[in-house]
Amino acid sequence: MDKKMWALLVHLSERNWYSLSDGIKYTGEGLPLDEDFWEYILQESVKAGINTIVLDAEDGIQYLSHPEIAAEGAWTRKRVSDEVKRCREFGITLIPKLNFAATHSFWLGEYRRMTSTNVYYNVCRDLIKEVYEMFDSPEYIHIGMDEESAQYCAHHDYVMYRQGELYWHDLRFLMDCVHSTGAKPWLWSNPLFEHPEEYRERFDADEAVLSPYYYNAFRREHWTPIESRQEYVTYYNEGKYAEMGIKFVEEDPFLVDFREKAIPLMDNGYKYIPCASVFNRCDWNTHDLLEYFKENAPDEQIIGYITAPWFFGEWCKKEYFDESFKFLKEAKEKFYKNV
Repeated sequence: MDKKMWALLVHLSERNWYSLSDGIKYTGEGLPLDEDFWEYILQESVKAGINTIVLDAEDGIQYLSHPEIAAEGAWTRKRVSDEVKRCREFGITLIPKLNFAATHSFWLGEYRRMTSTNVYYNVCRDLIKEVYEMFDSPEYIHIGMDEESAQYCAHHDYVMYRQGELYWHDLRFLMDCVHSTGAKPWLWSNPLFEHPEEYRERFDADEAVLSPYYYNAFRREHWTPIESRQEYVTYYNEGKYAEMGIKFVEEDPFLVDFREKAIPLMDNGYKYIPCASVFNRCDWNTHDLLEYFKENAPDEQIIGYITAPWFFGEWCKKEYFDESFKFLKEAKEKFYKNV
């Protein structure tokens, strides 16, 4: 790409969220993306200068190879093809996302319980090949791979995650499946940020593009006091946080770790598409995120930015999408004018 990517994450599927305890017992009806709201998203994306939509597709589309995966009301192959073409008319590239993290793969149904078996590998290969065809040879295929650890599945009915050599084997397999289509893997930054030495040993910098995600402020004057919201007061006075004496959300160890690693890891040549969000209700997040990477990161290693509302595309969630459009447009015009 000659210009920066300005992206929005939209969920066509809802069965990858770890709040669902067991994919096999899933009883959801239809898709969470309202048809009229999808039209609204496209119109507002154009106004905001968004040129890419990452569609969290998963069981929200129909596959020839594995039709049993599709949810009720899933988009047909023709519908996907038509939407790819229509988005191009808006100046928007549609990128598929299939999250293969074991803690987010409820959408695979019974195949989730076959993770790391030959059956599982064949299914993953088939689905990756099909989305590449359906989305008309996209430059990237997002494979997720975030939050795969005991912490994120402790409350599941069926607890399953990969670690050690098996985790790296499967990540290599999935990335190779994407490469075999001609696309480049796009994944959340967890494999690199949580295991930097192991990731560096196994993957070259150009093998994938990574999305480090950070949903709070960078500037100290924009930090969020935990007493500003009751849910923060409760959260940071329970469990492992109780003795930390955290006064601001940005003192959370995850956020501290992010600020310590994000830029230094770029010395290895990794390319980023940093992710902002309104999910944590931090109005400064998008502004501070773009400012942080614009001022500190090598420009050629920042492919672009993505904003993730982390809410389904329904009219009752319009506020979160409107904020996402507004904050990204404002930050883009301030820090990347004419880019």
